[in-house]
Amino acid sequence: MKPLFAALSVALLLGTSISAQAAEQTDLAEWNRENAAGGQGPLLGSFAFTRHQTADQDAFKEIGWLTLPPGASIGQHKHTGNEDVYIIVSGKGVFTDSEGKQTEVGAGDITIARPGQSHALKNIGKKPLVFLEPVFTKMIKYLYD
Repeated sequence: MKPLFAALSVALLLGTSISAQAAEQTDLAEWNRENAAGGQGPLLGSFAFTRHQTADQDAFKEIGWLTLPPGASIGQHKHTGNEDVYIIVSGKGVFTDSEGKQTEVGAGDITIARPGQSHALKNIGKKPLVFLEPVFTKMIKYLYD
């Protein structure tokens, strides 16, 4: 059986336009960037959907697999209307929070930047740093209430 990447969507719960979906790895859309957010090197991405494909009312703005090759980084950047989570799958990195605190991260670790916070991530290992990135808007608040 082909591995499946389950594209998590709370759209049905919130009554939004995107229906529940599952995307096979072979169907994910590539979205690669150089020097993301002022970082260094490539950020390689395979997405079920991106922020360019969602409606304003959708809580999940994007979800995908991201890879930072050795030495590559995502620069420090601020989130205003969304929350950004990195779920580390493999590799070794350094996460930097809003206050500049650096924390080493690896497989199984989870980082989050809430609205108004900034963050950065750098691969400090010899192997690719692979992580899952779901991006949520403030609308996700309804699930916490």
